[in-house]
Amino acid sequence: MKFGEKPISKCIGDLLVHSVKLPDGKLPKGTSLSKAHIQKLRSVGITSLLVASLEEEDVDENLAAKLLSNAFKKIGFQLSVPATGRVNFIAEKLSIARLDVEKIKRLNEIDEAITFATVLPDQLLVKGQMVATLKIIPYAVSRNSIDKALKLIASGVLLSCQNLISLNFSLIQTKFEDTKSSILIATENVTRARLAQLECSLVDCQIVDHTSMDVSKAMIRAREQGAQAFLLCGASAIADRLDVLPDALRLVGGEIIHIGLPVDPGNLSMVGEWDGMIVLGMPGCARSSKLNGLDWLLQKTLAGVKLDKSELSGMAVGGLLADIASRPLPRKLIHKNSSTENKIAGIILAAGSSTRMGVENKLLLPLNNGMTMISWIVKTFLNSKINNLFVVTGFQEKQVRQALTGLNVKFIHNPNYKTGQASSVTAAIENLPEQFDSALIGLADMPFVTAELIDRLIESHNLLPKPETRITLPLINGERSNPVIWGKAFFDELQNISGDQGGRQILSAYLSAINGVSWEKMQIAEDIDIPEDRNKLSSIH
Repeated sequence: MKFGEKPISKCIGDLLVHSVKLPDGKLPKGTSLSKAHIQKLRSVGITSLLVASLEEEDVDENLAAKLLSNAFKKIGFQLSVPATGRVNFIAEKLSIARLDVEKIKRLNEIDEAITFATVLPDQLLVKGQMVATLKIIPYAVSRNSIDKALKLIASGVLLSCQNLISLNFSLIQTKFEDTKSSILIATENVTRARLAQLECSLVDCQIVDHTSMDVSKAMIRAREQGAQAFLLCGASAIADRLDVLPDALRLVGGEIIHIGLPVDPGNLSMVGEWDGMIVLGMPGCARSSKLNGLDWLLQKTLAGVKLDKSELSGMAVGGLLADIASRPLPRKLIHKNSSTENKIAGIILAAGSSTRMGVENKLLLPLNNGMTMISWIVKTFLNSKINNLFVVTGFQEKQVRQALTGLNVKFIHNPNYKTGQASSVTAAIENLPEQFDSALIGLADMPFVTAELIDRLIESHNLLPKPETRITLPLINGERSNPVIWGKAFFDELQNISGDQGGRQILSAYLSAINGVSWEKMQIAEDIDIPEDRNKLSSIH
């Protein structure tokens, strides 16, 4: 390519190097000059121009950019249309950028006219985010240089966007006698948000004593609940391969791959495996939402990267995070949720025949405080942060309504209550106003559910990126309990269930949608079902 100033009469077919202002607009740089352009430029008194003249072996910038970009093996990215010698590489899905740094360096060494710039290695990407750009500067490049670049690009995978898969996680936290519950709750909330950003679900949360045996038993329970990956957060940091969390992994038959991580914060991490499932021991810094080593371990794991010694050691380069805001989350993954965004209706199923209690309707049993059990439960729900409360009636509808006189509730009658609990769920959802995005469904024979628990469930549900597609429920010692918040996406299926199991028959089909919230007070799971259970009510005042 020849570059220089020429008389205007000899510039036809050349490329304009600098833009020129004309009375009717600007002639941009890079314009291939035609006879019409020359006449217009001459009419305003221009006699010479700085131009670039392509030679026989030169390849136009857009064609060159197209040839080189199309030679890349397209793994997880798309290409933009060439323009001004540039092609952008765009991520197709949530992924991380895997780079062959040495070959990318060699590509940029071939010719100063060929430039290829990328994001940092292992950068987290969202759909539509630019991962790299190939730019020809300026205007053209020689065919010889293109051939060299094509040969290098064909020699391997210089760039790939490794898509992240979604997994169901279990979070198992350990505690000492003096561990504050607020720390455990905060850790759970931060972990839930961290996983949600990676399109993963926290389906199991457990809090156990800081012993190897308790942690191993919790892992087994979590697996039974559908967990596919495990996060272990100790009350004390992992200090050795013989410490509590590594020992718990050995007890279930797992393998410790690595203790420690060359990333700060995040040094005191553990990487392990159990029957092909990843087990990560969380560093103490992971109780915070700030970027730390756990984030990198999660992203690599979900991208299918094998966490061997070489991969983990390689994290040392760029691994000093304390003073450098390296590889922040893409802006699209930073969610700002508000409890006002998702309207949640409260539903209490109070239609059952109470046959196991005998001649009495258990919902109308008197308490020591002068209230009935149903009125106590309804007041508990009304003291929470639900938007509206609906009570489904059936058996002894008149008496149940009378027991709730003066309370701010709306009634839905289920004439088919004898067919089982599912008919009450169906009746409730069918009659629920369109304005609600989710429904918290509780049972009228569980008087130990507290407003505190309901608010905790609502808070957790609203922190999710798409709460209308999720199911939030309490986990007590690893077991699912009630009440349950159902996102609107499940309303159609809730209207088509049958029998006496309620929504439980749907849960097993949607394990990835479950958002489990740990709760230590086991009493909330107790129900009043048979005459002997009446003694439990004496504790309510």
